[in-house]
Amino acid sequence: MHRWQRITAAAAAVVSAAALGVALRDDDPGAQAMTLTAEQTSGAEHFSFTVRAAPVDGLVPGTDRRLVLTLDNPYDFDLLVTDLRAALVATSRAGCAPVPANLEVRRYTGPLPVRVDAGDSREAGTVPLHMPNTVVDACQRATFTIALDAAATRATP
Repeated sequence: MHRWQRITAAAAAVVSAAALGVALRDDDPGAQAMTLTAEQTSGAEHFSFTVRAAPVDGLVPGTDRRLVLTLDNPYDFDLLVTDLRAALVATSRAGCAPVPANLEVRRYTGPLPVRVDAGDSREAGTVPLHMPNTVVDACQRATFTIALDAAATRATP
């Protein structure tokens, strides 16, 4: 059985490069999927899997939305995802700090562990988002970067 460690820094770097658009407008053309790479902590093998999320529309002060996560397993064996976390790490506008007063990224809601069959994709729950009324005006039309952190093992038959 292989055990993968969470790689928060790697996840943040990849997510930042392919920023997920969570914007204050419905027509955000910059929204993209997120990719998380997890590396085995010992040995020479390298493993990765993808965590995707659809763009979030209609996020305005006082609203709640959900970031729906999908897991992709590229391997010929099943994965067992044992942990999923999300954190707000950046925004695209000066004056719009990545803080809960501007956007609250709440705890993952969904079943754990999540089994993802070999070569398959599976919806894996959601990350609730809340834009409080305290959001500053500088966040209008901003893109928020959300880093994902995950852990998985090779599932036993």
